[in-house]
Amino acid sequence: MPDLTQSRTISTYSLQWNRYRILRPEEDRATFRNRTGLTDADLSGSLVLDGGCGMGRYVRVAAEAGARVVGIDLSEAVQAARDLNADLPIVGLLRADLFRLPLLEGSFDHIYSLGVLDHTPDPRRAFLSLARRLKPGGRIAIWVYQKERPALEAIIEAHRAISTRLPVPVLETLSRWSAPIGSLKRRLMNSPNRLVARCGVALNVLTIGVSMHPDPEVRVCDTLDWYAPKYASRHTFEEVSSWFHEAGLVEIEDLSARQTHYHKGQGNGINLAGRRPVA
Repeated sequence: MPDLTQSRTISTYSLQWNRYRILRPEEDRATFRNRTGLTDADLSGSLVLDGGCGMGRYVRVAAEAGARVVGIDLSEAVQAARDLNADLPIVGLLRADLFRLPLLEGSFDHIYSLGVLDHTPDPRRAFLSLARRLKPGGRIAIWVYQKERPALEAIIEAHRAISTRLPVPVLETLSRWSAPIGSLKRRLMNSPNRLVARCGVALNVLTIGVSMHPDPEVRVCDTLDWYAPKYASRHTFEEVSSWFHEAGLVEIEDLSARQTHYHKGQGNGINLAGRRPVA
C-alpha cells in the first residue's frame, strides 16, 4: 500500500507520467546506457529491478535487451508503464513504496534507480532498501541530483519554497508557459558570441529549474519534475559513495566519468554503481 504521507509525490508523478508519454527511444537507450553502465549482454536473461519506474521508458529499454524486469513506482504512473510495456510479457509492474518493498531480499541481478531517490524523504534509507534486494554478485546503479555551490543552492531553495506550495496543476501550466524560456536559454548559451553566452548563463541561474531540453514537450515535463515534488534533495559524491560502503558494496564506480550526453546540457548528477560481494 503506497505511503499516503507522500501525497505530493504521488499526485505529481501520477499527473506527470500519465499526461506526458515522452517516449523517445533513441534518447532513452542512450541515457539508460550512460546512467546504468549496462550493455545488452549484461541484461540478457537477467532479473532486473527498476526502483521508481515512472512511465516505464527504461523498463522498456531493459526488457527489449532481453531482461526480465520488475518496475515499481509509488504513484499511479504504473498505469502509464503498463500501457507502454503491454506488448512485453517479461515485464512485471506494481505500485509500491521503496521503504516497504514487497520483494525478496537477494533476488535481483541488476537494480537501477535514476532520478528517484532524491525525491524521497530519506534517499539513503531508500537506497539501502534497494541494495538489500541484490543477489550476491548483483549490481546497483543510481543517479541523484548533485549539490550545487552555495549561491546556486540558495536560489534553488528560494524557488522551491514557493513552487512546492502551489497546486501541481498550476505548476504544470507554469511549466508549459516557461518552455520558451528554456529554448531561449539554450540558444543564448550556445551562441559563439561570448557576451551573449554569458547572458544565457545569467538567465539560466535566475531560472535554474526551467529545462533546456531540445524537445518542447520534454522541457515541460522536466521543469514540472524540478519544481513540483515536495522532496528534491541534492547530494555530494562523498555522501552518496558512503551509502554504497554502508551497504557493503564493492567495485564502486563513478559512471559519469566516461559519459557522453545525448544532448548538450543534459543534467549534472551523482551517478554511481556498485556490486554486492559474491561471498
